[in-house]
Amino acid sequence: MNNRIVTSIVALMLIGSVLFAQKPKLFLMNADTLMNIQSAVFKGDKRYAPAVKKLKKDADKAVKTEIVTVMQKEILPASGDKHDFLSLSRYWWPDPSKTDGLPYIRKDGEVNPEILKIPDHENLMLFFKVVNTLALAYFYTGDEQYSDRAAVWIRSWIIDPETRMNPNMRFAQQIRGRDIERGTGILDGREFASVIDAVGLLRLSKSLSAEENTMIDQWFKKYYTWLTESSNGQSEANAQNNHGSWYDVHTSAVALFVGQKEKAKTIFEAAKQKRIAYQFSPEGKQAEELARTLSWHYCQFNLTALFRLATLAKNAGVDLFNYSTPDGRSMRKGLDYLIPFANKEQEWKEVQLKEFNYDMLAQLSRQAAVVYNDAKYLKIYQKFYDNDQMSDRSVLQYGIVSF
Repeated sequence: MNNRIVTSIVALMLIGSVLFAQKPKLFLMNADTLMNIQSAVFKGDKRYAPAVKKLKKDADKAVKTEIVTVMQKEILPASGDKHDFLSLSRYWWPDPSKTDGLPYIRKDGEVNPEILKIPDHENLMLFFKVVNTLALAYFYTGDEQYSDRAAVWIRSWIIDPETRMNPNMRFAQQIRGRDIERGTGILDGREFASVIDAVGLLRLSKSLSAEENTMIDQWFKKYYTWLTESSNGQSEANAQNNHGSWYDVHTSAVALFVGQKEKAKTIFEAAKQKRIAYQFSPEGKQAEELARTLSWHYCQFNLTALFRLATLAKNAGVDLFNYSTPDGRSMRKGLDYLIPFANKEQEWKEVQLKEFNYDMLAQLSRQAAVVYNDAKYLKIYQKFYDNDQMSDRSVLQYGIVSF
């Protein structure tokens, strides 16, 4: 056998043994599930090959993605500090009745392209996407080029004093002519919940030093304090629609990460009445989201938040997936309500300005198939993913679903 091939095989075996030795600390993904999938991948289980191939392709692209930070904006927030995240509220437009257009007025569901003049939002979304991809690719390949590059991104956003983002969302989703801080902007940072799991995977590598990991912990502790003690955070915690749901996801994930498990549990327990009982009708309708001009989108969006919240709640021993009020209000009812419309069995009569998209519903259905052990949900997922099922990244995050 060629020496190079032998060396490669031995390297893979060593990588597998190193990664098997530790279990990552995760909250949105299940560490035992990932360890089992990883074991199957390293043992050559061909069922996972398409997903690993696709993930590696995405990661190879992510490695080459140029680093972006909050320092690249030319417009400053009211603080005058570039390190503060800044974005504009996407559904607000110049008032045509005013010469200067100020203050802006709301056109729900219509995105003002002016938001792109401030790059922080797009740059933060890219940070979330790249780091999550690279961390998962490292876990399933053992290739440290992925963990090393992810570490560079994390240093740029969380560690390096020259480029890092301040741990707040004070100036997110600003409205021209209404120069006040808004709790709604916290929504822009919702995927910090998934970055926390990425950090958990990266801590299996040597790409982040002990000192750097301490700095990450300190950043998130400060962020948790701001999320829970600022007027912005308190306002968003009281939001009754998807903003409130995503705030709960965002804040509880950070709470779990920084060791505030009981505080996270308080959020989960409150969600039974505050989110599920209030947001759903006994039939599964979501009144707050149905009132929007992108009603189909926002019903899926809010359900996605609640499914994530229920996943996080399992870390504190709280079962939101199966929680139901005496009159039958539940997350499952919310999902069941949408399925006949996805199957074209019923016509959606609420306002949906843009074309219908089923990606979120498909992923929710895939998760529901496992959570509720019900094949009907898997059929919904299969309907919309068809031949792409085995290359979908969810295969590597949650395993292969079969009945």
